[in-house]
Amino acid sequence: MMKNIYVYSAVLVFVFLQTPVAFCFQADLKQSQINNELLGFIKEHLGVSSYGNYMGGKKVGWDTDEIKLTKLNGIEVVLQVSESYFKALFGGNKTEVIDRTEVFYSLVGKGEILLVKSFHLENGAKKTRELSLEKGGFTLVTTTQNRLDEKKVSKPKENLSMQMDLASWLKSKRIKGDGFDCFSTSVEEDDLNVPTRYIYKSKKNIQVTGGELVVHEVDQETHGALFYSLLENNGRLHYGRMGKIIEYRLESNDVAKKLDNDLVDLIQISAVTLDKKLGDPVKIKSLKLSFVPDDDFDVPQSHRQIISKGKDNNLVMEIKRDFISKNGKALLPDERKRLLASSISAPSDNPKIIALAAKIVGDAPTDFEKASRIVKWIFTNLEKTMAKNSDNALDILDKKAGDCTEHTLLFVTLARAVGIPAREVGGIAYMAGEKVPKMAWHAWAEFHDGKQWLTADPTWNQTLVDGTHIKFSEGSTDLKWLNILGGLTLQVIDFQKD
Repeated sequence: MMKNIYVYSAVLVFVFLQTPVAFCFQADLKQSQINNELLGFIKEHLGVSSYGNYMGGKKVGWDTDEIKLTKLNGIEVVLQVSESYFKALFGGNKTEVIDRTEVFYSLVGKGEILLVKSFHLENGAKKTRELSLEKGGFTLVTTTQNRLDEKKVSKPKENLSMQMDLASWLKSKRIKGDGFDCFSTSVEEDDLNVPTRYIYKSKKNIQVTGGELVVHEVDQETHGALFYSLLENNGRLHYGRMGKIIEYRLESNDVAKKLDNDLVDLIQISAVTLDKKLGDPVKIKSLKLSFVPDDDFDVPQSHRQIISKGKDNNLVMEIKRDFISKNGKALLPDERKRLLASSISAPSDNPKIIALAAKIVGDAPTDFEKASRIVKWIFTNLEKTMAKNSDNALDILDKKAGDCTEHTLLFVTLARAVGIPAREVGGIAYMAGEKVPKMAWHAWAEFHDGKQWLTADPTWNQTLVDGTHIKFSEGSTDLKWLNILGGLTLQVIDFQKD
């Protein structure tokens, strides 16, 4: 059965992708006529598929995916059990993630989800989520060590018929560029339904043990990220690649679960090497870089980030320390509403969040001053860690610790609580003190002061970020940056310091 890459690659994509979650709802399981076509499709997928997960050619984890028929409340259903293990270093600190998810699908009609149970353990922190059908709609319940949260959410659109249709689409006569649209499921935002598009590239024969295998080259696009895959005729993943360094290889169970002795450091392997040292990034007013354009990624532009044509078909990127521009404009009402809205990860309407945000900003006269006070409070009160272990602002407050993603998420939540539109952004920034000059993947925030978008980095205590912060994404679901992960080369043309 086709893997859902939005969930499947969650562990390896360590900055912005969602942590695997659970959703569970009860359905009317009265005996009905089984969809025999759907049952026949499922029987093609019965059994276990195992994958080794690699970064930079070194194994960092494994996934197993088992499909079987079972009973749920006395009714025959499909059960998909996915397990994963991941272990690596994050800035020299070990990070370890274990996941198990059980998804029950109906064999009636389109094969809708009936029940999902999930267990997630990351660096000792356990989390489960359940989605239950109650009067008036669906409720997502998140349980961690310290609390239980409930949130109304939309109904998942994903079903087995979509996967069956995908397999049929693969086997029909396809040409390069053909597309297949469906949905994957995520609880990272209030809307569970993530549009997913498969883009056909070619059909080819590859050598495997025992002979040749027909596979289909396909790009799976989710939130702008392209997951290159080789799919077998029945839709099973044979090989997958994301960016330039993340790979998924179909292997025997024993081989898949045998990890390399030397742990990969995620920060070091994904960092972008420079040809010159820059010194203290806080002192950098502007930075001019040359890079080779990528067909699958366009660098966003802003008042502080300008792209122009360079020599030999290269592009030139000029980054400036953030500044207040005279050319800003107010947000449209719908955009402002969206960027002030409470969400599962950023519950800005929570009484605890509202009270804390009001206390932090006090009598600050402007949104800029309010944002500055929030930045300073987070920087002062959160312990700096190298591994992410919370994806909810309330959990972050409980632990008073986190990496750049957690500092950023807390800023966005507190800013929205006092009426400031805010969003997470991600990209790279200069790593001071390294023997080899590098830009590391980093997260910070943008807020709108009523006139323009400005930056805030609570991890580094910067309300207007320095001239080494290069933005590649906007919002937690913008994943286009994954297309260049491990494949970006930058050359320093010039830089200006205080």
